Amino acid sequence: MWEVIIMKTYIGKIHLKWCKNCNVPLLGRVCEVCGSKAEEVKLTPPGDPRLGFQYDMDFINKILEEEFGAKNVLNGKIILLNKIPGNEEAYEIIVDGEVKYLIYFDEDKEKWKVKLKLNGAKDLMEKGAYKKIIKIKNDVVEFLKNRKGSVLRPGIVEFTDDIEEKDDVIIVDENDRVVGVGLAVVSSEDIKNMEKGKVVKVRFFIKDNEDYKPGKIYDNLEEAFDLMVRANEGVIDNYERNAIGFIKNTYEKIKKPVMVAFSGGKDSLVTLILTLKALGKDIDVVFIDTGLEFEETLKNVEDVERHYGIKIIRLRGENFWEKVKEYGIPARDYRWCSEICKLEPLKKFIEENYEDDVLSFVGIRKYESFNRATKKRIHRNTYIKKQINALPIFHWSSLHVWIYLLREKAPYNKLYEKGFDRIGCFMCPAMEMGEMNKIKREFPKLWEKWENVLREYAEKHNLGEGWIKKGLWRWKHKRQ
Repeated sequence: MWEVIIMKTYIGKIHLKWCKNCNVPLLGRVCEVCGSKAEEVKLTPPGDPRLGFQYDMDFINKILEEEFGAKNVLNGKIILLNKIPGNEEAYEIIVDGEVKYLIYFDEDKEKWKVKLKLNGAKDLMEKGAYKKIIKIKNDVVEFLKNRKGSVLRPGIVEFTDDIEEKDDVIIVDENDRVVGVGLAVVSSEDIKNMEKGKVVKVRFFIKDNEDYKPGKIYDNLEEAFDLMVRANEGVIDNYERNAIGFIKNTYEKIKKPVMVAFSGGKDSLVTLILTLKALGKDIDVVFIDTGLEFEETLKNVEDVERHYGIKIIRLRGENFWEKVKEYGIPARDYRWCSEICKLEPLKKFIEENYEDDVLSFVGIRKYESFNRATKKRIHRNTYIKKQINALPIFHWSSLHVWIYLLREKAPYNKLYEKGFDRIGCFMCPAMEMGEMNKIKREFPKLWEKWENVLREYAEKHNLGEGWIKKGLWRWKHKRQ
């Protein structure tokens, strides 16, 4: 469907459905507000979309405006972002219960680009799109209906002068009605000089008797989120009940002191809330400060303490900035930082504070990665032998987590409202290029500090500026 390279990773059931009447995402079979039957949403696996906040809406609106000229396309809608595995950072954008766009970070152009679906293009034209448009003859429309094909130069009536090769374009008929979308195989300049030949590889084209109606628009996201929570109340109650039951049963079975590993992220927050509800406050809650945390994360630790009336134990490993001089730049295939800054302080804490094993409730979900999906729901930590990990929300999707947090009015980390997918070390080598660009933009001083370390290392090892600019530092084997 998309021309970017995608690796389909099947991990489990895709939970997402939609109420077309209320225009909210659903996790069950029926909308609990209006009673409408839930409709399936087709996603690229693993299909674990996250909730979009105002920042995400503004960010995607800006991309759509830059590419096609349409303004405020997503305003008043709940949007979900489905991160898809592949060779580029890419998200399917779910609006009105369907994928309408795919945005991806073009590493060569160092900018976000868009792939279109038909109804997404219709929304763009409704909002005043005037860029990257090709108008074709009506008889060509009839020819291309209900079949795959290409738009050839003789069938084109008009085209905008901003089309570049490999751009997505909107195809309209002579009445300016959207009839298709596709990939331009030549630029506007090329089209001017062509008399024949292929111009657009069609991805989607209208069929006979197609009817499209955009979804309901809300005055604000708060109103939309409130309805979404109510529409999923019973499902969330059931997931909470099962998770609390798992925590109680696991504790009764193992009968060891209890610890919750809190990272400042959404999944560990849900796990903490559930454990407090199941077992009360007579538990240890541990946060590991690697020295590379965002200020928002450190503040969130304090917010959670105040909100739930608990004390969170803060652990600190060895100084990363000193150790990087000794070990070198951490990488995806060289994760010394995780061992020294995270695992070692936790191991020391457990060995000093528990005579025997400790039962640790951890916010790992199987939909996060294939590696996590292979874990057992109760397992012993291979690095810290005295730690028995139990995973209460293992089967929850990201949307389960977000609806639960909104329902509980929980103090989640505000970094999520700045478009962050992942909460952790600000310069983790697991990041994609788009994420790095976001950190450069939102936290320039933090990133400058890290770039200075990279630059010093690159100069010492004759690696060149491209090693930094293209993010090659994220792999140790690319330093040769």
